[in-house]
Amino acid sequence: MLALVVVVGCDMASSSTGPSPSLVNVDFSPLPSVALPSLLPTKTPTGSTVIPSWPVGWDTSFCTAFSDLNVDHELVIDIERAIADGSPGDAQGLASQLVQTSAITSSELTKLKAWAPAASVQASLVSLIDLDGQVGDAYQSYFKDSVKGALKQARQLRTQVGKQVGPINTQLGQLAGLGLSCPGQGLKLESF
Repeated sequence: MLALVVVVGCDMASSSTGPSPSLVNVDFSPLPSVALPSLLPTKTPTGSTVIPSWPVGWDTSFCTAFSDLNVDHELVIDIERAIADGSPGDAQGLASQLVQTSAITSSELTKLKAWAPAASVQASLVSLIDLDGQVGDAYQSYFKDSVKGALKQARQLRTQVGKQVGPINTQLGQLAGLGLSCPGQGLKLESF
């Protein structure tokens, strides 16, 4: 009987039909070769310029100072707008704020580490913030002492600020060309 079970079992195993016809034939032909990137360094073409990197942390310090300078610059613009709108109280408050913040911004700019590609724009921004502080002082003198000459002086200084904006924006554009960017703001001052 055992022999019968073995013979029947062997018969069953041999009656298998092979692979199912539902299986898909797979093409194992090789794919076109894809060029792998070279692991060797490429030569820098002759005549190209290498962008010098700024000192560690310089960009953060610059962006902080530039953000504050931008606020000071807006104050210079807004003081005259407030006067034109007939809001001398607002203009006086803005002038007071300008005097306070321009001193802080001036300190930030002068403490900025030296970086040769930014030397000219840094000097221009220090000069601009100095003028901004003088504008604030002149407006404060006008509001406190009602001296019309102080208002004239403030407006003349404000005109000087306006004349510096174009060249400074050009210098800031050159920094942007070197890869510098400040989060949340463009490297440009408002013209007036």
